[in-house]
Amino acid sequence: MAQEQSSSTTTTTVPDLNSPPFSRLFVLCGKQVTVGALEKFFSPYGTVEQCHIVYDQSTGQSKGIGFVKFQKTSQAARALKEADGKHIEPELKPIKVEIASSTIESKPLDCLRLKVKCAAELDADAVKAEFGKISAVNSVQLVPDKKSPGNNVAYLTFESFLDAALAFETAKPEHKAKFAKIKPRKVSLESVQPQEARSFFRPVTRRRSSTLLPPTKLTVLCSSTLTQNQIWRLFDIIPGLMNCSISHDGGSISSATVTYNNTQSAKYAREKLHKFEYPIGERIVVRDGSE
Repeated sequence: MAQEQSSSTTTTTVPDLNSPPFSRLFVLCGKQVTVGALEKFFSPYGTVEQCHIVYDQSTGQSKGIGFVKFQKTSQAARALKEADGKHIEPELKPIKVEIASSTIESKPLDCLRLKVKCAAELDADAVKAEFGKISAVNSVQLVPDKKSPGNNVAYLTFESFLDAALAFETAKPEHKAKFAKIKPRKVSLESVQPQEARSFFRPVTRRRSSTLLPPTKLTVLCSSTLTQNQIWRLFDIIPGLMNCSISHDGGSISSATVTYNNTQSAKYAREKLHKFEYPIGERIVVRDGSE
């Protein structure tokens, strides 16, 4: 009877991997790092609710990939800020830490931007001053709240992920704070200068279209030892991944095509993962699909 109760308790305490948002980290840590070592390393940053290493099902060996789930978003943010680039014994190579992608969000969330409700009498400066007591606020944009006439919705952009996380956790209940969704950027012809407008109406060639519309596809040159699943897991740490395909030509280098559902995620993936060592000792090359 006691054994059944223990099993039930274990089941009910399994954390929700998507709550709170951005509280789960993806870690490239090397194949010699154990679950115990991973948890010990990240415990100083906060309460670790879940920690595991990904193993190859066919060989049983570690893939050098880990996931760490924290109790709070700010704990994950602090770990991301301070742990990235350090090393976990017995590995000597620096680890790579990123936010693990959500499994439920249809649109990626912006870890630097919050959406909050506020009274209509508060202007942007007042909202910035209120949240600036806790975090570094870069900008505030106010728009009328369509669902609650007489109130506003404020979009706050923060200096860092940690600043946004602390503001998210300390916001008053009436603010109903949540991380804002990333929306595809729209081009308005009204904002285009006259000399630029002429180029919009020229015959569009394939080369020019890639300039006007930043691609969401990336080309990845990587080691032929990597599988499509490994490439998928690597790029899936950045929200918005739609598709991944890899081709092997028999040589030492393979080519993969990675597609995101928005240009911001594609740009971020290129900036963060270009020349990243994966596997350890071999760098991948990430380019825009148009290059």
